Amino acid sequence: MYTQLLKIGLLAGLIVLVACGSETAVTPTPILPPPNISAGGKDAAAGATLAPGVVPSVTPEGDTAVTPTPTLAPTNTPTPTPEATAVTDPPTQAVTLAPLPATGRDLLFLADGAFRRWNHNTRQIETILPGPDPASRIRNEETRLPNFVGDITHYVVSADGKRAVLARLKAAELIGELDGPNMPQQSYELLFIDMISREVWTLVPQIDNLRGLAFSADAQQLAFVGTGLDGTKPPAPEEPLPDKLFVLPTGGGNPGPIRQIRVCEPTCTGLSWHPDNNLLAFGDEAALWLFNLAASEPEMWLPNPAGDTAVYTPVDWARNGRYLMLWKGGPAGGSRLVLDVPTRQLADVPNTFAAAEPFPVQTMSLPDDRLYVLRSISLEGVLMPTAELWRIQPENGVVSREEWATLSDQPLGAGGQQYLEDGRFAYVLFAPDANPSAGTYILKGMAETPQRVNAVPPVTYAPGGQYALWAADGSGALIVSGERVYYAPVSGEALYEVTAVLGSAAGQFHWQPEIVVP
Repeated sequence: MYTQLLKIGLLAGLIVLVACGSETAVTPTPILPPPNISAGGKDAAAGATLAPGVVPSVTPEGDTAVTPTPTLAPTNTPTPTPEATAVTDPPTQAVTLAPLPATGRDLLFLADGAFRRWNHNTRQIETILPGPDPASRIRNEETRLPNFVGDITHYVVSADGKRAVLARLKAAELIGELDGPNMPQQSYELLFIDMISREVWTLVPQIDNLRGLAFSADAQQLAFVGTGLDGTKPPAPEEPLPDKLFVLPTGGGNPGPIRQIRVCEPTCTGLSWHPDNNLLAFGDEAALWLFNLAASEPEMWLPNPAGDTAVYTPVDWARNGRYLMLWKGGPAGGSRLVLDVPTRQLADVPNTFAAAEPFPVQTMSLPDDRLYVLRSISLEGVLMPTAELWRIQPENGVVSREEWATLSDQPLGAGGQQYLEDGRFAYVLFAPDANPSAGTYILKGMAETPQRVNAVPPVTYAPGGQYALWAADGSGALIVSGERVYYAPVSGEALYEVTAVLGSAAGQFHWQPEIVVP
């Protein structure tokens, strides 16, 4: 069933691509990394190797070496397949009014063009920053622009959950002709919000065609990508303006000067701040770049493979601040690698290739610098979900799978990867129909029996069609299936559908960490 549905999804994707590209032949665009969805609330990284303000030194040779994957020596302990119990097969209850189900942490999200919070203390939905008047949010059937003027469209949150930056759409129009070549021209303002006092300041009054935001963990630096700051429009849809990468010290709402650090080729992606908050990694079609705040321009750190259409895109930094997870993406798909930044050595994370899979491999850096890997297709190529712990040290040529467990003997999709604050592992197993093995799970260790703590609804296997977010305290998981949203508490008393209380087009969910106010 999984294979058939996957083939149908891929065929549908190809049909859409052919239909969209039937008028003009274009150069294949490398596929960007699939979302490695995090539930938020990660602890601040400790013990970073790189000294503040210092770009890592280069090896004398300056060559990039790819470490071959050695033979995997360890043997895993077979994990018993968990069986459903009454408490983990609860009824699905639709929630239409407050109070909402109890959660351990606040949940941030966007809906109805507004920035909202599911408050775990009051069990109410709060609007932190409203969108436009609902009466003005009427779709223009001719232009069909993706958002409404006044909508909050993007947000990023500091590591401690106390500060956030939001993007509000100020103006939008269509450049070109409705029935011919066209492109949207959109202008935004960037707002800084204190999540405790709810005070709001304007950081950037205008950024055109915003592509992305990245907030340093300490909330002192903001990186963002757009075509400009002054409303300049392209002469024609066929001549788009290049994207530019900007960096801004936020000053706690009193911003410093905006610095343009690169004209991208053609856009900059994978913006990722180092745990020390002084170094920004990003990629474009030329190379992987590192920008030190003490420098005047970024340094090319790793050229994209010569003669190849693949590009390196940062995914995230390891907690030690030395390793950087990369996505090597091309037109047909991509895979994950680990870069040792000081030596520029690379090592593949085995069997992580993904193109349009409904459940791409997920990776997460652990405090001991190992990788927690969650996959639906085992390393041996069998359609069977597994959890794995890898030791990957590119500088020493080490790529070894140290521990792993088979999570089910059913062909289920694995997602919702999370490393909980108490050291346990969490994940979700999906099925396209009623299956007693599908559900939300907690695993104490790779030699332990997984604990099935709640159910999940049947989902359609489609790329991006379903995902899960575990709260880092282990109190529960949010399940998104198409336009429906569910909450599965770890207590297992019920599976709650909360779609109606969140608002229309709810998305960009983020579990907050525990917020400590002095």
